[in-house]
Amino acid sequence: MSVAVTTTATSSRPEQLLNRLAAVSVVGGPLCFWLGGLLAPPAMHTDGGQTITANATADPATNTAHLIAFFAASFLLPVSVVGLARLSWARTPWLSALGGLAGVVGWIPLAALTALDAAAVAMARMPGSTPYGRLYDTFAYGPLMNAYLIVYIVGHLAAYVLLGTALRRAGVVPAWAAWAMVASSPLTMAMFVLPGNPVVVGAIAIGLLVAGSVPAARAVWAAERE
Repeated sequence: MSVAVTTTATSSRPEQLLNRLAAVSVVGGPLCFWLGGLLAPPAMHTDGGQTITANATADPATNTAHLIAFFAASFLLPVSVVGLARLSWARTPWLSALGGLAGVVGWIPLAALTALDAAAVAMARMPGSTPYGRLYDTFAYGPLMNAYLIVYIVGHLAAYVLLGTALRRAGVVPAWAAWAMVASSPLTMAMFVLPGNPVVVGAIAIGLLVAGSVPAARAVWAAERE
């Protein structure tokens, strides 16, 4: 009897570790992404010249923090959407599967986009950095980075509509938390299409995602005891 109990306890430890990693990622991923966006230079991703100038005049410590936050988010966010999909899986498997898949595919390009930000910082630190604006435009708006950007936008925005709906139907998080996740997607899209890409709209959108993710993270953490 004691051997069976010991075996069960030992075999559950890896599952507990993965569950806790998922719970931390569910809230940590959006939070790091939010911080990275808030700390990034305000004129980023307009055109190459303005992007280089914005990085050249930005506070070095703040700019480094924005890269670190996005770097962490690029690892945590794919794990987080898997955690959300797993949380709602039992009652809404199709929505969970589609949302999780869209989220993983949509967040993978964040690593490439973060590397693009790091390249802009490196260019800004080079002597006579002004001519690098054209090089930045050539790379940032080329076919490869445009493909990454399209997959990123469509994938992660669709994911939170699907996952938020799945979590609401499954009843595993409060209704307000699920709707906050869903609402974050159209607000983020508004930031992309409105003139000047207003950062405030994006900050509110990701803030909603962070707020909705807190109860979800608690539910994922609590699931290991069930």
